[in-house]
Amino acid sequence: MPLNVPYMQPVPRPQLPSTPRVVIVDADRRVLQSLSDLLGVSGEVDVVGRATDVRAALEEIEREHPDVVLVDPRLPDVDAGMALIGGMARAWPSIRVVVTGWGGDSEARPVLNGSTRYVNKGGSPEEFVDAIVAGCRD
Repeated sequence: MPLNVPYMQPVPRPQLPSTPRVVIVDADRRVLQSLSDLLGVSGEVDVVGRATDVRAALEEIEREHPDVVLVDPRLPDVDAGMALIGGMARAWPSIRVVVTGWGGDSEARPVLNGSTRYVNKGGSPEEFVDAIVAGCRD
């Protein structure tokens, strides 16, 4: 016979979005389209916006309020991308960032912090989805 002890009830975990909403930001339109297609067909994330520059990224983020922004910090240069990432952290602290690039995570180390993850653009679809979902748990 199970005991019904109120103080032994599990503490509910914070609710994760059932399907994380993602905005993708990349200056290369081919990469942007490829990432959008790759994530869209996974069925595990919902791509709600795409942008090729900082201004468009800010507009998409303001309009869509995503859970995660997937961004290459070189927009059109590293300073613009770093400014975008820093600005997002101040303006929308609940939005998580996943940084992408062609190098290793040492390339992105200057922008990596507690709300940021890194995925190499040559990574598998699962690596991108895992980073986005893990970002939502952080």
